[in-house]
Amino acid sequence: MQEPSSSASAPTPGTYAVWAIVVMVLGWLIAIATGLCGGAFIISGIADGSAYSSAVIMAGLILGGVPCLVGVGMILAARKWGRRKPPSASPDVFT
Repeated sequence: MQEPSSSASAPTPGTYAVWAIVVMVLGWLIAIATGLCGGAFIISGIADGSAYSSAVIMAGLILGGVPCLVGVGMILAARKWGRRKPPSASPDVFT
């Protein structure tokens, strides 16, 4: 039987938490930048009354929407990844 350690320190975040923060920051940068650019395309297509306004709106949705969804996916994946618990270090896990 092992003695509990008397000098229990606060757990430090693992490397997976650091990478989750990095992925989340990159996801926010991608989502915001492409969302603003795609939104500008969509607003200009709505404000324009020419025959090509629907093409400009579709270009904004495709060129701005798809990368924005990738950025949002990175944010959601990083949130789930950052909440994971590290595996137990004790040798009597299965007892």
